Amino acid sequence: MIKKYFTKLIKVKNLSDFIKLIIEVLNNGEVRFLLVGFYNTLISYVFGLFYFRYIEIDFFKIIYFNIIITFHSFISHKFLSFKKSKFCFKEFLRAMFVYLLMYLFSAGLILFLLKLGFSQLLAYHINLFLSLYFFYFLHTKYTFK
Repeated sequence: MIKKYFTKLIKVKNLSDFIKLIIEVLNNGEVRFLLVGFYNTLISYVFGLFYFRYIEIDFFKIIYFNIIITFHSFISHKFLSFKKSKFCFKEFLRAMFVYLLMYLFSAGLILFLLKLGFSQLLAYHINLFLSLYFFYFLHTKYTFK
C-alpha cells in the first residue's frame, strides 16, 4: 500500500495532481485507520506524559485517564476512520469491551511495574508500547470488523 502511493507521489507533476493523490489516500479506509490510530496514540501519549509526570497515580486516577482516552479514541475512529454517522449500539458495546480489556491490561501492567520499582514515566512508556499491539489486534478483529 505504501509503495503504491509512494510510486504515485514520485510521478506527481503539479499541485492539482498532488491534491488528487492526497484525496485518494484519504479515501482509503486502511490509511484513515492508521492515521487516526497515529493521532489517537499521539494524543494519548502527550496527555499521558503530562498526567503520569505531574499527577500522583492511584487506581482511580488511572480509571479517569482511561475514560477520557477511551471516549476520544472511539469517537475519532467511528467518525474519522470509518466515516459512520449513524450510532450503532452493538459497535459501541464491542468497543467498550475492548477498552475495558485494555484498561485492565494497562492498569495491571502499570501497577505491577510501579511495584517492581519502575518510575511512573517509565512504567507508562513500557505499557504504551506493549499495549499498542494488543489494542490494534482487538480493534481490527473485533470492534470495527
